[in-house]
Amino acid sequence: MKNKVIAAAVTLSMLLPAGTSHVGAAKSSAKMLKSEMPIEVLYNARKIVFDVKPKMVDGTVLVPVRYVSEKLQATVTKQGSTILVVIGDKKIELTIGSKVADINGKIVTLPQPAIVENGRTLVPIRVISEGLGVSVRWDEVARFVWVGNEDVPKVEDVAELVDIKPFLPYYKGFEAFLDPYRTGKPATKAYVLNYSDFPVIINESIYYRWELVKDADGNQYIKSTTTQGGAMGTGLTFLSKGYKLRDRLERSRYRESINAFRIHYYSIVYGSDLDSIGDTNYSNFKIENVNYIGIKDTVGMNPAPILVDNPFQ
Repeated sequence: MKNKVIAAAVTLSMLLPAGTSHVGAAKSSAKMLKSEMPIEVLYNARKIVFDVKPKMVDGTVLVPVRYVSEKLQATVTKQGSTILVVIGDKKIELTIGSKVADINGKIVTLPQPAIVENGRTLVPIRVISEGLGVSVRWDEVARFVWVGNEDVPKVEDVAELVDIKPFLPYYKGFEAFLDPYRTGKPATKAYVLNYSDFPVIINESIYYRWELVKDADGNQYIKSTTTQGGAMGTGLTFLSKGYKLRDRLERSRYRESINAFRIHYYSIVYGSDLDSIGDTNYSNFKIENVNYIGIKDTVGMNPAPILVDNPFQ
């Protein structure tokens, strides 16, 4: 089995089009600009969708109390400026604008008061953890608030496995990507994800999130936060109507390792597109042109491509 995995890795590396290199649109030593990713809240490792986003106030993360409480099947009521959250024998009572809260009969001083934004009450995550007896953890690197368990699902458990036929036009001239192990039996299915399905596990690596960032020269990249080790991050492909498939390697000089996290960067505009696909207009390519972003990995030996509906359109 080990030999098969090694052979598979070699085969995947051979699928890179001629001329592909780490040379981008601009030969720059510019550093990546710091970006502050929006905070996401996950309940049992699945994202909670808010109409008012969580926020950081002087180092304290505040989250919309109703959304999170209702996920925990708690009852939330509001009378004037007083918020009451009840689940079983647990009760939280707090007042908007006050740092004092009654949590299960104990008076607690909060690091920040509850606030109201666009009709939603935001409270420090400490209120949820202490008041409702559920595990809550702030993840500084991924900027996730983990509520409940952190059992991230495998991609094959959340992605839709669909017929490959609608996607074949994207692979015209690049059919080798549909038979990465050169078996003579190309993929007949594809795994399709929405970005809201992140985080997911692909071959034991967790893909937490993607963000668009720029370096000091204004070049744009996808920032991919993962746990993926190895000498090089798994490549991406850009699938677009009216454009040839574009293959992207990790820009390894920008890679970051923070504890168990591996953060990889992929160029949007890539100078090698001139040689590999003959695009003389490569510098005008935009991420908005992309319909699907492919992750150049497979589920075991299954050749089905892993495609993510472009979240940057």
